Amino acid sequence: MKAALLKSYGDVDQFEIADLPAPKPGPGEVLIKIEASAVNPFDLILRQGLMAQYIPLPLPAVLGGDAAGTISALGEGVTGFAVGERVVADFAANGKGAHAEYGVVPSTSIARLPAALGFEQGASLVKAGLTGRQTVEALGVKAGERVLVSGGLGTVGRSAIQYLKQIGAQPVAGVRPERLNEGRGLAGEALDITVAAASPSFDYAISTAGPVAGNLIGHVRDGGTVASIVPVPEGANTAGRVIVRELYHRTDAAMLDAILASAASGELVIPISYTFTLDQIGLAQNAVAAGAPGKVVLKH
Repeated sequence: MKAALLKSYGDVDQFEIADLPAPKPGPGEVLIKIEASAVNPFDLILRQGLMAQYIPLPLPAVLGGDAAGTISALGEGVTGFAVGERVVADFAANGKGAHAEYGVVPSTSIARLPAALGFEQGASLVKAGLTGRQTVEALGVKAGERVLVSGGLGTVGRSAIQYLKQIGAQPVAGVRPERLNEGRGLAGEALDITVAAASPSFDYAISTAGPVAGNLIGHVRDGGTVASIVPVPEGANTAGRVIVRELYHRTDAAMLDAILASAASGELVIPISYTFTLDQIGLAQNAVAAGAPGKVVLKH
C-alpha cells in the first residue's frame, strides 16, 4: 500500500511516499481502506519531535489521527460491523496512522459515516468534533449560561460553539478584531480576544488558542472554570484564581456517533479549507502551519 512515511523528526522534507505491506487486523480490530484523512496541528508537533519525550514514534512512522473510508476486513471477535460499511476512525499517535491507503484500529475507535456525509467531511469531524464537545462537557454548563470560546473560528472552537448552541447555552466567540463579524455570525456574540479584559465577566470559558490563553483567563471571574486544550501561560492564573481543567482528546465512539449525526443534520459544520492528495502531505502540513481557517484534508 502507498503511505506517507516520516523518515525522521524534522521538517516536511522528512516525508516520503513509500510502498508498505498492508496491515492485518488482530483480535478486536478492523482494517479500513482509507479514502480521506485529516491533518491536525498535533501532527506537526509529532513530526518535529516536540512530543518525542512523551510519545516516541517508531521511526519511520505514519502520522494521521483522523480517517474516513470503508471496512476492508474484520479481526477476530469483532461484531456489529460489516465489511464494506462506511466509517470514520480515530487513530492513536503510535506511528501507524491514517496517512496511508489502509489502516488498522480497534473496533471501539470507529463510527458509521452517515450517507449524507462524504469521506472528506467525515475525516474532518473526528478529533475536532470530539475535542470541541469534550471541552463543553468538562465545564458542565447548562442552558442559558454564557461561555467564552477563544479561537472560536478554529475547528475545535467551532465545534464547541455549535455544541453549546445545541444544548441551549450562549457561546461568545473570542476572535481577532478583523474576524468579529464572522464570529458573531457563528456564535451570535463575539469579542476581541487579543485585548485584555477590563474586568472579568464570564463564569465559564474554553481555551483553544495558545497565544491568547492569558487574555482568556482574564475574562473569567474568580472561581470560574476554564476548559483548556492549550498550556496555561505562566502567571496567567495567579494564585489559582480560576479553575483550569486541562484536557486531552479521548476516543469515544458513542460521542462520535452523536457528532456525525449533528453534522448530517446540519447542526455541526466544520469547513474544509484545503484538500490535497496523499503525496502532497508536505503541502498539507504547511497549510496547517500557515493557519488554515478550516480543516486540511488528504484525499487518498
